[in-house]
Amino acid sequence: MDVQVLVDSGEFWDRLREDFEGARQTAFVQTFTFEGDRVGTMLARALERCTATDRRFLVDGYSLLYHSDRLIVSQAWLDRDFRREVFLTHSWVRHLRRNGFGVRFSNPVGPSPMRLVRRNHKKLVVVDGVVYLGGMNFSEHNFAWHDMMLRVESPRLAGILAEDFDASWEGRSRPMDRMVDPFRLLSLNGRGNARGLAPVLEALAGSRRSIDVQSAYLSHPFTRHLADARARGVRVRVLTPANNNKGNLARHIRHTAYRHDFEVYARAGMSHLKAMLIDDELLVTGSSNFDFMSYHIFEELIVMTRDPSIVDAYRRRVWEPDLRRAERIRPRPDFGTRLGHAAVRLGARMAEFLALP
Repeated sequence: MDVQVLVDSGEFWDRLREDFEGARQTAFVQTFTFEGDRVGTMLARALERCTATDRRFLVDGYSLLYHSDRLIVSQAWLDRDFRREVFLTHSWVRHLRRNGFGVRFSNPVGPSPMRLVRRNHKKLVVVDGVVYLGGMNFSEHNFAWHDMMLRVESPRLAGILAEDFDASWEGRSRPMDRMVDPFRLLSLNGRGNARGLAPVLEALAGSRRSIDVQSAYLSHPFTRHLADARARGVRVRVLTPANNNKGNLARHIRHTAYRHDFEVYARAGMSHLKAMLIDDELLVTGSSNFDFMSYHIFEELIVMTRDPSIVDAYRRRVWEPDLRRAERIRPRPDFGTRLGHAAVRLGARMAEFLALP
């Protein structure tokens, strides 16, 4: 099994484009967002040229509501360029379907709160015996953000995740906890996610020396488990973007860090990367932001590994360079951080109320 840590969109796209060009049997793409901008067009053209026998593209219904982090049915619609991007998105979907590519939107939006918030947050590509897992979506602003994907050459893993893709494609996403050396693979289906995330929480509870977290949206209950670890004397470091696109979550992270003595580092720009390194031995990564939505509601894909070469590659290529580029901040509580913290706690309570058993 060959595993590569791909940092940022350039590395990811170069390898993915090569794999699309060589695909013969399967080309499955699952994403949370797809937009008809430069990146969406680039993807659509690559899919159009792909000659795999089974070609399918699954996009969460979120892209029918939001583009470029803006609600479509809002003042944003007055922007001509914004409208053009929305039209291009649907134009590419129609074009791919006409050319024999299966395209579906998962989790259709409905009038009930559950139909609105229940989203498939997985990011997955399966191309023959190659798998991509991580946090990248297919839109221009997402490709501009700092992020990471794992590229894994493994026919066995590709077969298991092709089955997971099929289940999502048919609208019957299911939970999964499988060992596929060197990975423990967790698939959450949005029902009983707390049970599905138990291996991650157990790893946090068993930490002895250090927990290093990268996330823009870190929140309850993961912050509570980090606080418990810190109370045991474990060093907790949180690396978060200086220009977070979700202000309340940024304020919540700082407020929680102050209360529980986390070290907080701010990396310039926006980072969408999500990873935990526990005791320098266990890497946890995938699509989950380690937030209340992934804990209660979202469908997610997570991998855990103790493989020394993968852990070392993450440390050398991601954690250490990001930490060097970051500035340590010393959070102080103020009205803004308290308000942001309260807003996130309220959101977590609402997600808990809406969660399905």
